[in-house]
Amino acid sequence: MIKHTHTEPSEINFSKLEKRILNINDPLLNKSNDIREMLYQLTINNKPTLIVATGGSKVVAYYLQLIIERLGTNGVICEVIEPRDYFYKVNRNQFSNLIAISTSGNTNGIKDVLDDFNGTKFLITQNNQENNYQVISWGNEKYETEKSFISLASSLGPITLMLGATTSLNMEISSSEIKKINDKINQLLIKSREKVDKLSFDFKNVSLIQIMSGYETKTSCRVLESNLVETGLVSPVIHDKGSFCHGRSNLLFQYPDSHVIYLCHQRRELDNILIELINREYSNISIFDTEDITEKYFWKEYYLILQMYFLSKKIADDKSIDLTQPEYNPKLVKKLYNFRGEM
Repeated sequence: MIKHTHTEPSEINFSKLEKRILNINDPLLNKSNDIREMLYQLTINNKPTLIVATGGSKVVAYYLQLIIERLGTNGVICEVIEPRDYFYKVNRNQFSNLIAISTSGNTNGIKDVLDDFNGTKFLITQNNQENNYQVISWGNEKYETEKSFISLASSLGPITLMLGATTSLNMEISSSEIKKINDKINQLLIKSREKVDKLSFDFKNVSLIQIMSGYETKTSCRVLESNLVETGLVSPVIHDKGSFCHGRSNLLFQYPDSHVIYLCHQRRELDNILIELINREYSNISIFDTEDITEKYFWKEYYLILQMYFLSKKIADDKSIDLTQPEYNPKLVKKLYNFRGEM
């Protein structure tokens, strides 16, 4: 087991996180408009859209899906899928649009998917590329590429551009509007850090985390799950709140020493019942919500995403593991990551 030699400690990566995000969303470069133009095209043709991504880029894909499904009057049909699964999906030709998301642009399977698809296609990636499809690059000369085992700014950056694009789809977003967005983001970063800092629970001896989520918190729960798995901190299990009522609650009974992370935006009757019962029976629940902000849904989920990044760091710190520089098996990880064969 070794530590990744091309990464930096989490203290450095998190200290640079705000600057990296805001540099990606630089008001003068205004790359949110590139995303906005893509979203506007999708709104106009109002045809089914497939988003293909894996790893940290899949978090970006889920956030984009939430936006696309709310475009226009009735929303646009949208689905997120892995590159490998694309070729097993027999109805893939029923989709008119395809958006591939990859930081490098050459993740295994991404090029194959783009070459195979016959409709309108986009690639969202860090650096610009010459291709026969539309490329939306979120990197720029001000962005200092992060050195991290997991995706931080490389996921939050494009998500931030997508958030900015929701401001106005049918007209260009001004640099002054981008500045206002960045001010809000700065405030949410501070609030997220403070909220996690107030959490008194120590995760040192926790080996299983059960995440209570739903469709409206799909992106934020995937942030936490992906970070925990990729760094090997704990074993995470995601429960849909409705499915939890159909037998899945038994996992909590069988593993009473596990910890529950409960995600929500606006508490409904089911939320209140679940929180009350879990608290009463096990007293091992931490609740993360967005009731302390009044912004619209895209902002609320963005806020919860930020909280999950800071929570990931706390869990790692409690276990004396560096979140962005964990130990790993190079013989396994490198060989699999660099695999470029048939999927």
